[in-house]
Amino acid sequence: MQLKFSKFHGLGNDFLFIDDRDKNYDFQRLAIDICDRNRGVGADGILLFRGTPQRPEMIVINSDGSVPEMCGNGLRCFVKALVERHQLPGDTIEVTTGAGRLSCRFGRDAFGHVERVSVNMGEPSLNPADVPLATSTPLLNHPLEIDDQTLEVTAVGVGNPHMVTFTNIDLQTRLRLGPRLSSHPLWPAQTNVEFCEVLPSVSEGTKAIACHVYERGCGWTQACGTGATAAAFAAVQMGLFGVGESVQVHLPGGQLQITIREDGSALMMGPAQHVFDGLLTIEDV
Repeated sequence: MQLKFSKFHGLGNDFLFIDDRDKNYDFQRLAIDICDRNRGVGADGILLFRGTPQRPEMIVINSDGSVPEMCGNGLRCFVKALVERHQLPGDTIEVTTGAGRLSCRFGRDAFGHVERVSVNMGEPSLNPADVPLATSTPLLNHPLEIDDQTLEVTAVGVGNPHMVTFTNIDLQTRLRLGPRLSSHPLWPAQTNVEFCEVLPSVSEGTKAIACHVYERGCGWTQACGTGATAAAFAAVQMGLFGVGESVQVHLPGGQLQITIREDGSALMMGPAQHVFDGLLTIEDV
């Protein structure tokens, strides 16, 4: 059996888009082999298209076979794939995800190709039940001790769990603590981990932070849309930036633009790029 796929990336965070409307494959098992960068196609995860082009549903499967609630970079890639392959008109679409139905707006280039996508990420939350947390107390710049290190951490729910810290620690310590923090018992469903720092403004009115993300189910990643959203939201809650200010989040793979709006919702804007199309022989993987 051969399976068509298309590879996309959002700032280096790469995915395989697969039309799963008439398939019966166990993609949670297959994802581990398909996403293997040495023996498979190679990707951070798989984006399964279900529903219809007019009312699409996106299912995300991480490279380790786990199923996250949402993926911001994946959603931008999903929108580009869906709009271009089904020649959808207009500049908006709503997509059902594990974090609810999200509204997306896309911009096209001169050839009609989708090049940037804005996503209404909903309302990030500090509520422990929304993260979720194994405590009833919200964590906002809360001291957390691990391996003789004390980090100031903020727990944010963006449809999936996040731990954001602006504590200044070196790269080697980040690399060591990332996996351990991701599986910390405070986060019963595990968590994505964002190590952040405020960057000096390069121009008047520009707000920026740098973000290094250990992603639950993927490991260290080039970019994370929900992670960038969680980082910007935490920064606003800590008083580092104001509501309504556009924040550039610098990730290893590039930049995302995040705005925490007056109504509490977060707007994420960034690129999506097509890499190549291919055929997989299921028996081989």
